[in-house]
Amino acid sequence: MALIKCPGCGELISDRSAKCVKCGYILQEEVSEEKKICPECGAELEDGAEICSNCGCPVESEQPMETDASTGPESFPQQVEVVGIKTNPKNKKKLIIIVIVAVVAVIALLAGGSAVKKQNAAKASAAYEENLQLATYSMLTGASEAETCGNLIKQVWYNAIYEEKDSETDEYTRPDGYFVSDFNDALQNLFSDSDFTGQIADIEDNQDTVAALMKELQNPPEEWEAAYDDLQELYDAYLDLTNLVTSPSGSLQTYSSNFNDADSETANAYEKMSLYFE
Repeated sequence: MALIKCPGCGELISDRSAKCVKCGYILQEEVSEEKKICPECGAELEDGAEICSNCGCPVESEQPMETDASTGPESFPQQVEVVGIKTNPKNKKKLIIIVIVAVVAVIALLAGGSAVKKQNAAKASAAYEENLQLATYSMLTGASEAETCGNLIKQVWYNAIYEEKDSETDEYTRPDGYFVSDFNDALQNLFSDSDFTGQIADIEDNQDTVAALMKELQNPPEEWEAAYDDLQELYDAYLDLTNLVTSPSGSLQTYSSNFNDADSETANAYEKMSLYFE
């Protein structure tokens, strides 16, 4: 509180008085002009106060700033917010909005990446299934051709040994109208036939195709691991069967037994694989 001179009588009175106690002069308008109010909490400020005693908010100084004749108001330094003393609620709101937008953007990015990853995985799985089917049916085709050729090999072999006449094998076992002296000659005649060698060449090409497909099918997706194991079982039986046809060896009895076993194993393995594609 400060003392001022009454404009009416000149006596010293309080600057907070509504009127002079000596002469009754009304001082309310002058006093109201002198009052300073805190812009933050609305409390009345003391003269010369730089910080509100109620809330601690900084108070703008009333002292005029010295200016240079060459500069204008725009050259005055701007008011700087005192960090750590008081934060503008509007700035807090903006900051919260920015953080929320950033979090939403990150979530959307992660969700988008996850969706793309799932889509790529689905495409890879579908492509793997297609190659799995192709390998299975390629082995079936090669096994069917091998079965036909293998049965003819056994028949020529048997008829040459036991001198059995047959319209399908006579050209190999009796090329000159009489039986060859050695069954190997009959088999040689068979493998010299252009039609039969063409069939053998198709089987060998089929083996190359299947081998390339099996290489591509390594490291299957998790959902196709069991199918790949069953396909490997089919591949082993298929190789046994086709190799017996392209390179027959041993006695007629052992060859026939091995061929029949490989033929049955291939058929059973194919039946197991076909369940994946029903």
